[in-house]
Amino acid sequence: MGETASARTDRELGILRGAIERDVDALKERIREDMDPRNVLFRQPVAVLGSLGSLATAAAVALMRRGREKRAMDGQVDALVERFGGRIDKLKGDARKRFRKQLRKELAEVDATGPKAVVYGAASALLTALATTVAQTLGRRLLGDDEDGYRRR
Repeated sequence: MGETASARTDRELGILRGAIERDVDALKERIREDMDPRNVLFRQPVAVLGSLGSLATAAAVALMRRGREKRAMDGQVDALVERFGGRIDKLKGDARKRFRKQLRKELAEVDATGPKAVVYGAASALLTALATTVAQTLGRRLLGDDEDGYRRR
């Protein structure tokens, strides 16, 4: 007529396990939705465009800097050639180009840390901003504090 205490406990545990599994499945679905780039773009268009703009700006700065450094390096190569007597003019065709190329390469090795540090810094800032946006959105969704009224039960 009545069930035993252990049978009742097993039944209650089964009900709780089912509820936990449903909650975990719902949580996994919400995480999938939050990580979907289309949903992030739809919910946070300004943040996505800002991140893309930052990436484009970092790339443009790196390209401009590389061009400026190449022009400066050509000036350094010419100064070195003049300093060592200007005999590069006596080299024929490809030998002159190879000499200049090798000299540029060795000068670039000395200055190699600058542009790489800028690119890595910009990339890490971009990833940090993107991760922050995703974490804030995920936190709002998990706590049910969505301002846009998108709430799922």
